[in-house]
Amino acid sequence: MGLGKAIYNGLKNVCTSLGKHNDALYAVLAIAMFKGIMRPTFTMMDKKSDKETKKYAAFREGLTEVIAFGSYIATHAALVPLSVKWAKKAGVSPKKLKNGVSLFSVCLSAGVIIPAVCNLTLKPIMDGVKKLSEKKNKMTKIPQTEIQQTPSLNIKENEHIAENFSQPIKSLLPAEPKGNLLQIMQKNYTANNNGMRVGL
Repeated sequence: MGLGKAIYNGLKNVCTSLGKHNDALYAVLAIAMFKGIMRPTFTMMDKKSDKETKKYAAFREGLTEVIAFGSYIATHAALVPLSVKWAKKAGVSPKKLKNGVSLFSVCLSAGVIIPAVCNLTLKPIMDGVKKLSEKKNKMTKIPQTEIQQTPSLNIKENEHIAENFSQPIKSLLPAEPKGNLLQIMQKNYTANNNGMRVGL
């Protein structure tokens, strides 16, 4: 019960504080922060997309929300302080006018300022990141001219060499004898005895 009560009291204090200081800026800043974290995270978790494509998309989404976050703050800081002067001239409650100006600044940022800033800054920034990435990839890759390639084996040339070597070996071998064993012995005997034939 102690932990549950502490959580309950914490949530109650946060909600009470937000209710007392109700400002449209808090809502859009929270949205921009969560989008800047969650959208790139889910983009990188996509297994169907290419790795480099995911990195590019995630960086672009995160950068867009950073621009949105800064634009909301800048517009709010520029317009809301003027609400006090406008309230005095108009004779209305400064608090009510402040809330109205805060909502107007949020709408102005979302509809005009953020798209304009993104159009002006996103492309140059992404082009610069792409060039740096390509330069890094070129530095890590080994040029093809420096890779030592194993010479290919010329089978036809080796066959020609084998034929040249086989020719003198064949010339040294004795010719194959012709006839049966009796005819060969009679022939050799006749040659050794000066043509005299003995036997049957």
